[in-house]
Amino acid sequence: MITPRLTLFDLCGPGHVFNSRIPDNAAEWALGSPGTADAVTGNQFTVVGRMPVLCSAGVATRAGLALLREIGFNLEADIVTFTDETDRLKRMKSLAEEGFAFIDQHVQPDANLHPGVSWVGSSTLSFLNNKRNLHRMVPPPYLPPRELCDPSSLTRHAKQPGRFPLVIKAATEKSTGGGTSVLLCHNESELKQAQELFSPCETVVVEDFIAMHKNLCMNYAVFPDGKIEYLGATQQIVNDKLDYKGNWLGPDTDLPTDLIKVGWEVMTRAWHRGYRGFAGFDAAVMDNGAFCIYDLNFRFNGSTTPLLLYDALVKQSGMPIAKYSAWKYAGRFDQMIRSLIQALEKHGFIPFSTYEPAPHQKDTIKPRVSALLFGMTRDEVHEKEKELNLLGFH
Repeated sequence: MITPRLTLFDLCGPGHVFNSRIPDNAAEWALGSPGTADAVTGNQFTVVGRMPVLCSAGVATRAGLALLREIGFNLEADIVTFTDETDRLKRMKSLAEEGFAFIDQHVQPDANLHPGVSWVGSSTLSFLNNKRNLHRMVPPPYLPPRELCDPSSLTRHAKQPGRFPLVIKAATEKSTGGGTSVLLCHNESELKQAQELFSPCETVVVEDFIAMHKNLCMNYAVFPDGKIEYLGATQQIVNDKLDYKGNWLGPDTDLPTDLIKVGWEVMTRAWHRGYRGFAGFDAAVMDNGAFCIYDLNFRFNGSTTPLLLYDALVKQSGMPIAKYSAWKYAGRFDQMIRSLIQALEKHGFIPFSTYEPAPHQKDTIKPRVSALLFGMTRDEVHEKEKELNLLGFH
């Protein structure tokens, strides 16, 4: 049996249900299509423990769950599924009437649409995840060069010699993620695009682009009694547009010790503000070992589930290096399941969540799998990924 290092149930105990989907009216700065928002609602099945999970029906198919159990995951959760946003709110109302409190992955902007109570208050989640408040949580020596301004005044930066490249971020109380709320600008034209994109925001964050040696996601667990546990770090994979594409996991002997300590301070500050649960932050490490913390994510991060499973899966596979990502599949869902069995046996490709699009989504979104691809080295993982491409995974 594959046992995670820690489960969400271990953190919060009984009486809660994990509500992972971002509300439709809060998704302006996160994820993308409704299908994408549905697809990630199963990413925590293997690490929630004995806790009910409210998720899309597409991540809880009979074939998908059977595959996870066959691999060795102990799926203890009571899985409650929904088909769309209306059905999700209906399920939430029913669970609230049963006395459950919700552990929300994302904030519901309209409190009247959120039945029952939340384990962590919406105002707390909004404050901690709002990019404008980074300086309230991170000690000044570890902040990146940044300023706040109105979107309408963004173009003034183009007149400052040597100002580019710049990173522009939405400062919002809504949920953000996946790079959707961030734009990298190399010139005045791209800065004008950012001005238009972020015009709905009252404030944006302007940061100097950081030439980093490592782009890390640091993960922690914040217990109700104030205990803070460091879970580990992963190296983030982002494209040229700063879109998040996954993480590298493996032994890291070159991690600044002070970074872990500063992380404890950040999480302790969050606990004093009322936060409990899994959380992480993005950190840039420079060639000389100096670092800064440039984004906070008070929820499950993309790399949280992989980190919680990593030790057990390394023991099982005997391979120390892993790449986490979400792979799309070119064919049908039933074909993907068969291909996953083949990839698991041949390539050390270990899924922990699958997604079958609803019938009305099949023209706009492909079946997909969240998984870890193991190897002895990163080069070996890259070679295995080429073989996965031939099986239909991209």
